Amino acid sequence: MFNLFKKRLRKLYPFYKQLERKKSSKQNLIDYVDFAELQKLLDYKIIDKNYFVTALTHRSFLTIKSDISRVGIISNERLEFLGDAVLDLVVAEYLFKNFPLNEEGDLTKFRSILVNKKFLAERAKNLRLQEFLLASYTAKKSIDEGYDTILADTYEALIGAVFMDSGYESAKEFLNHEIFVKLDIKWLNQFDENHKSKFLEYVQAHTDFIPEYSIIKEEGPEHNKLFTVEVFVNKRSLGIGKGKSKKQAEQESAKNALNNLEVLEKMELTKRNASEKHHH
Repeated sequence: MFNLFKKRLRKLYPFYKQLERKKSSKQNLIDYVDFAELQKLLDYKIIDKNYFVTALTHRSFLTIKSDISRVGIISNERLEFLGDAVLDLVVAEYLFKNFPLNEEGDLTKFRSILVNKKFLAERAKNLRLQEFLLASYTAKKSIDEGYDTILADTYEALIGAVFMDSGYESAKEFLNHEIFVKLDIKWLNQFDENHKSKFLEYVQAHTDFIPEYSIIKEEGPEHNKLFTVEVFVNKRSLGIGKGKSKKQAEQESAKNALNNLEVLEKMELTKRNASEKHHH
């Protein structure tokens, strides 16, 4: 009986040894991070440091550190994948609740602003994440040279770490404190450029005409159509735009027309009523 137990123990020994190696490797990495300072900057109480060590580990770090065993240490790419999904959901929920009058297209545009690499890299710099990042000299140098991807990915991995550490509500609270509380709604609205409205205002202010939009091409299957729209003022083409909906294509054509205002000015379509008032 005892011999059988010894045999089983021998079989399990490599497994336990590997576990111990993993633990000591992670512990070595934990020593690289100033957790007291990180918690202060995040304004978040960390439960399991391992998630955050992983979130801060760029893949370049795994190739340069020969003084630590790399057993069980992985880069932040899996946590980044998770954090990206959590961020998408939190941002979508926030926009849905706070912009009740905006259509789906606007909400999609707002979300793309709040999850783009440049914006996330700015948030990461605000938390001084570059100081905690475990990465090679080359990777850190690229951050100093303005390469945003590494910091943006680390920020997403950090969101994934908060989610794994204490759940969705905590991740939401973290992002609310990190992004939405500091977010000026007017700042978002400046990206909500209604080109059609701007172009209409300009044309009405300077001429007696209004822009006319015409679909000049429809292509693709029913579920994935691409529309091409041309905008005219007094039968003169001023812009062409493409989009997955007529509305989107019209906005694009108006945007292009706004870049073409000198053509409109050369047409000399001055407002008659304005000149008549002047004579009276």
